[in-house]
Amino acid sequence: MKRQALALCGVSATAILMMAGAVQAQTSSTSTIEELVVTAQKREQSINDVPMSVTAASGDTLKNLGVSDPSQLVKVVPGFNYTPSFYGTPVYSIRGVGFHDTSLAASPTVSIYLDEAPLPYSIMTLGAGFDLDRVEVLKGPQGTLFGQNATGGAINYIAAKPSNTFKAGVDATVSRFNTVDVTAYAGGPISDTLSFRVAVRDLQSGNWQKSYTRNDSVGKQDFLNARVSLAWKPTDNFRTLLTLNAWHDRGETQMGQLFGFAPLNPVNGVDPRILAYPFAPKNARAADWGKCVNTSPFDPPFDQTQPPYGYNPPRPLNSTICSDFKKDNTFYSGALRMDYDLSEDVTLTSLTSYGRFDRDQPIEGDGTIYQDYESLQRGHISTLSQELRVSGSVGGKGSWIVGGNYQHDETWDNFLQTYGGSSAIPISIFTTRRLGPTRPSNDQTTKQWAVFGNVEYPLGDKITLQGGIRYTDNRKNFIGCGNDGGDGTWSLISQEIQNLLALVNGLPVGKGVNPGPNACATTGPPPTFNPLNFRDHLNQNNLSWRAGLNFRPNNDTLLYGNVSQGYKAGSFPTVATSAFSQLRPAVQESLLAYETGFKAGLADGTLQVNGAVFYYDYKDKQILGALNDPIFGALPALVNVPKSHVKGFELNGVWEPVSGLVIRPAVSYSASKIEGVYKNFDAFAQFVDFGGEPFPNAPKWQADVDAQYSWAAGDNVQAYVGVNVNHQSFTRSFFYNRAPTSIQPPSVLDIPSYTLADARAGFNTGAWGAQVWIRNLTDKYYWQSAVHVNDVLLHYAGQPRTFGLTVSYKYR
Repeated sequence: MKRQALALCGVSATAILMMAGAVQAQTSSTSTIEELVVTAQKREQSINDVPMSVTAASGDTLKNLGVSDPSQLVKVVPGFNYTPSFYGTPVYSIRGVGFHDTSLAASPTVSIYLDEAPLPYSIMTLGAGFDLDRVEVLKGPQGTLFGQNATGGAINYIAAKPSNTFKAGVDATVSRFNTVDVTAYAGGPISDTLSFRVAVRDLQSGNWQKSYTRNDSVGKQDFLNARVSLAWKPTDNFRTLLTLNAWHDRGETQMGQLFGFAPLNPVNGVDPRILAYPFAPKNARAADWGKCVNTSPFDPPFDQTQPPYGYNPPRPLNSTICSDFKKDNTFYSGALRMDYDLSEDVTLTSLTSYGRFDRDQPIEGDGTIYQDYESLQRGHISTLSQELRVSGSVGGKGSWIVGGNYQHDETWDNFLQTYGGSSAIPISIFTTRRLGPTRPSNDQTTKQWAVFGNVEYPLGDKITLQGGIRYTDNRKNFIGCGNDGGDGTWSLISQEIQNLLALVNGLPVGKGVNPGPNACATTGPPPTFNPLNFRDHLNQNNLSWRAGLNFRPNNDTLLYGNVSQGYKAGSFPTVATSAFSQLRPAVQESLLAYETGFKAGLADGTLQVNGAVFYYDYKDKQILGALNDPIFGALPALVNVPKSHVKGFELNGVWEPVSGLVIRPAVSYSASKIEGVYKNFDAFAQFVDFGGEPFPNAPKWQADVDAQYSWAAGDNVQAYVGVNVNHQSFTRSFFYNRAPTSIQPPSVLDIPSYTLADARAGFNTGAWGAQVWIRNLTDKYYWQSAVHVNDVLLHYAGQPRTFGLTVSYKYR
């Protein structure tokens, strides 16, 4: 009897129901749900013995459902949410806890690991989800078990490992939009003590977005991914695993769909042709864009034909020195794990990892053929991590871990931003010269060290006590500014703004300085308001912890309760910076979580039901808010929300009512709310009280059901059909003023609820398998993000209906 297992359970620290662990049957002669073995607590155990909110899915299950990167985990993880950003940086949330800053160096609330080695920045995670044994998702505050603090949760991808026998295989998919996706692997013994595994994925596709004003298309994918692993076991008590990863992304960025206008600074005005631009039709493929993205600091200003800004002869509508929309992003990493058994019960583990990401990515950010906003993004990240820990049992009972880790990160984030006909471009006060490109820059060094411990000890046959603690010291050094793009226009305008600010504030006028081309031009503090390269540091420490009690009334039932405290490090933003106040960091946030839950096997092993309820007490939540600048209008800045909370529940089940039929329903409810009075600027520079508002990009309800029926279709042939239905309720993409006097309708940044259905059918016979599939079966038009960029409002739509064929071969 063969089964593919998908287990859904509960983990965290908060207050009563959660999760499921189980299986997706391929063939069966009996109806007993099979459990996954996981390492959520850094030791192997059945997922239904883990007293936390943890969701796990096998690698076969992920392939079966078409889950190939973190953004698609919504199909298997209740309460997980993915939000795309127009800068291309993914944002992950769990139970409404997310960090919606799109800076390259933004530390996420949901930490992601590959074989326990950290991928500390979201942009580094894109290639993690291939050639997997399984994925494990821990919910709620983390830190006492994994290398980074996190308030939302942790995702650990466990890659397929080298084996002692030769194995090889290939999965090849052809699908809509001329997509070809091929993954191949091979591995086995090199000697009695050394084995290897090599895996490669190549994803190529054609354009999926189409212009609605001309004959043009965009949206190609070109993603190459590779992993090499070497396992060495020279003695019975010593083992090592070396893993090398790399990926190269040469695909094109997604284009936004224009659906409205909201001038960033109405005083400066927007080119009338932009304001007259037609909105995108309600079709996932429809979008618009300019011909290229400016790469030159000397790009001539956009063709402003209205007096007094007209040119004779007229300037071009778009950049003349420019790039197409193809990314050139690379990532490589290496991790070395060494385990040495000091005794039968005690193991010393060292985990060393290094990662490097480099970005060269053009962004067309206004949804028109004109030049309202473009950005050429460059940057890099290097991260070095070392963890050393000792683990064992307590007199042959329970388990304990004691250890420490150190992490050193260097990040550099740099944009060449071109505003063209945007209202963000002020006219020079004393001339008719307009603002050329600018170059925001963010250079950070982060050093973090921590010591941690965790223990689980049985107090009897039925009751087990758990506890964990972690002390973290985090130190960030920052240099940043909104630099002149290179043509000197921002430096000149900065000088005039300095003098204007002095005049307005009753201070001596004439002290303003022109820093010159390429120099830092962000206005500084009084009395001169002169710019400088702003240097700052943020040194903070914290003590995170977890305590829990588990009760097992019988072998098939686990009841648990946990309380935990977690933290997320503070952060400096990368934003278009007019004033130095925008560069102030958001301080660390904390989350105190209460959870209680159960895991129950019922109906003679044919039904697994897991559930939890939780309450999160949230302090200093970090958000990308706004400041109202007198020159540029509303400008982004990182801010802290003093007090908020999240409450909710999750319920999951796996049921095999008859042999071969597996049904997996799941529902998650997370209600977030800002407490008391909290005033800040919304996306349209309206200063309002957000008290009582829910978090952005945090749908209250998420539900999923997956059903698959498998049967014997002949000698050694197993056939199956399946369907997956996923629902997400309404949310907003930003805090917003809903008063009748608001300048925009209350629904302007809504992300309406949507339900997506996938279908699949296939067979397995010996080493071969094949599957036909359809995703977004009903061709539902929906969007995952609604944003205000300079003067325009954009939707980022989910993909339309896609269909394809996957053929697999495994040699064992």
